Amino acid sequence: MATSKNTAIRYVAEWDEQEATWLAFPHNKQNWHGERGEKIRKFYIELIRTISEFQPVNVLLPSKNYLTYEEKCAVADRPFPASFFVIKTDDIWIRDYGPFFLKKGNKTVITQTVFNAWGAKFPPWKNDNLIPERIADIFEYKLNKSIPYIFEGGAIEVNGDGLGITTLDCLVGKNRNKPEDLSKVIKALCNAFGLKSLLVLPRGLNGDHTDGHIDNVARFVSKTRVVMAWDNSRSSKNAEILKQNRNLIEEFLKAHYGKKAQVDLLALPPQRKLEDGQILPASYMNFIYVNGGLIYPKYKCSNDKVAQKYFESVYPKRKVIGLDCRTVIEEGGSLHCMSKHESL
Repeated sequence: MATSKNTAIRYVAEWDEQEATWLAFPHNKQNWHGERGEKIRKFYIELIRTISEFQPVNVLLPSKNYLTYEEKCAVADRPFPASFFVIKTDDIWIRDYGPFFLKKGNKTVITQTVFNAWGAKFPPWKNDNLIPERIADIFEYKLNKSIPYIFEGGAIEVNGDGLGITTLDCLVGKNRNKPEDLSKVIKALCNAFGLKSLLVLPRGLNGDHTDGHIDNVARFVSKTRVVMAWDNSRSSKNAEILKQNRNLIEEFLKAHYGKKAQVDLLALPPQRKLEDGQILPASYMNFIYVNGGLIYPKYKCSNDKVAQKYFESVYPKRKVIGLDCRTVIEEGGSLHCMSKHESL
């Protein structure tokens, strides 16, 4: 039986008009302390100021007086002043544990998945796993049927036309969903998000402790067009992964859109290593949309200019802004990971 357009669930493309951007202000002293703690607070104030030039920003705080007077003043005098809500979180990555804002007709509904900090890697996560319900309560949004599987917001990319892309390691694996449940997980995601097809890539970026989120690998920039991270140097551990992903994405798009399908390549910034050998998977794919603008992560390297020119060429009518994300990448994430868009 066909589903009525008035009742069908839609996962709207991120470039469409947005109601707001959601952020969770940093407070976890295990990750953000000392000089790094000071740097991340300054970064968040800059991020709030930048987003609020274009649209409203809703920020979760651990306590009522957590922001200093100077910080409150810095984000107050903007075209869209920020709103603050005291809701306890465990960390900043609201893309992954925050609600999926979906559309059912003209109404916004919230769907949630099970969050366990990327396969139980970084406890605690109890507060983060409750965030969708708490936001639904505040705004009186209807909670749609929850997805009873472990999955994160940064693990899926959609084009607003029923297509989605994800990676296999974010669906099944250690402390995630069971491999034998893969088909059930895919079916549950498609049903919950109103997708007609979900492409599952074999892997994400090397060293990504999220198990390879798609928002570091490939993003739709229009219904028929995808941009993806690229590195073809012989010494790169990402080269073969990305080549395979490119072939699969091209086949996927062509199967649905024929000659209109297009895949763009954008070179990765240099991958930084910590003293313990851990890789920080920096990527320009971790950009975010705002109404009339696009904000992308910069890493103080020559590739930044290439990324700027690319985004300006794709979106000549949007204001393209780069933010220095070298502080936040030290915890393995960037702009898309730390924000959640709410569609209008």
